[in-house]
Amino acid sequence: MLILTGFGLACLVILLITTTHELHHSSAARVFAVFLIASAGFLLHPLTPPSWQWLTLNLEVMVPALFWLLCQATFRQRINLRSGWGAMALYSVVAPWTARLFTSHQSAEGMLLFFGWELGELFEFFIIANGFWVVLADWPADLVEPRRKLRALVLFIAGTAVLLVALAFNLGTAYAINRALVVSIAGVAIATFLLQGRFNELSLRHGPTPPAEPEHCDPVDDSPPQTDVQLEHAERLSSLMQQGYYRTEHLTLKMLAERLELPEYRTRALINKQLGYRNFNDYINQLRIAEASKRLISDPETPVLNIALDVGYRTLSSFNRAFREIKQSTPTEFRRNNTVS
Repeated sequence: MLILTGFGLACLVILLITTTHELHHSSAARVFAVFLIASAGFLLHPLTPPSWQWLTLNLEVMVPALFWLLCQATFRQRINLRSGWGAMALYSVVAPWTARLFTSHQSAEGMLLFFGWELGELFEFFIIANGFWVVLADWPADLVEPRRKLRALVLFIAGTAVLLVALAFNLGTAYAINRALVVSIAGVAIATFLLQGRFNELSLRHGPTPPAEPEHCDPVDDSPPQTDVQLEHAERLSSLMQQGYYRTEHLTLKMLAERLELPEYRTRALINKQLGYRNFNDYINQLRIAEASKRLISDPETPVLNIALDVGYRTLSSFNRAFREIKQSTPTEFRRNNTVS
């Protein structure tokens, strides 16, 4: 038991050290670091003196919420914490923290037991399931190859470990040997990914951080020169989009690749490397919303729904959601604020 616990703790420490260089410019790296600390609390709880077990209990109850937040920060183009899922994640952490100020889980009963622990435990399963959904939902649209591999190699394993943690903790079967095995298996999986040298490529930061250019020096372009074939592919893509191909309903990367007569992996690399997009849906939405924005101003009498359908959206709700993510306002507000009376 102690050997497994020590091994699992060593994995967590190595992962935490490896992540430190990303902390300053990556929200996902910061979430990952806190997730590792909470996992250490879960691992060490059986070995903690009773007078300090409140601390490890408070740490381990954070694990499901942090897993959900890590999925959001790593795989979502934009994080929306002001949602029902965010509220459930927050409740699953704050409720037991607060209830533990008045009594222990074992001694609680009635309303205090329900609102302090049982409701939060139910929310934990919901947010873990939503975390898995985030990993799965945009998988085909993800343009970053290392991150696509990470979805399968790491977070499914880590997610399964978190699910086991929640089951063990909530069902009262979290023996020390289970804790050590869960943390060790997840730690080895992530460490394997690190040893393969892919963790940096994963780019926990949401956008590239260009180095500062020295004063009085001409900027140097260290990127490899584009080949004639790459330029040709980029021109074909640009020409196709200028013709309005992005308006195609249910447009997928596979459809675009077939239209360009390119393999999917080359199309993915073309949009990612040449244009800088990390998600195919975001690329298409940017094009659609750019046209919609112009039309909202130039055609003030045209209903918003008509514009939404014209640029490729099937429903007004999906158009409103994409428009708000990109413009930080609704289409109606955007039109009102940019139309001269």
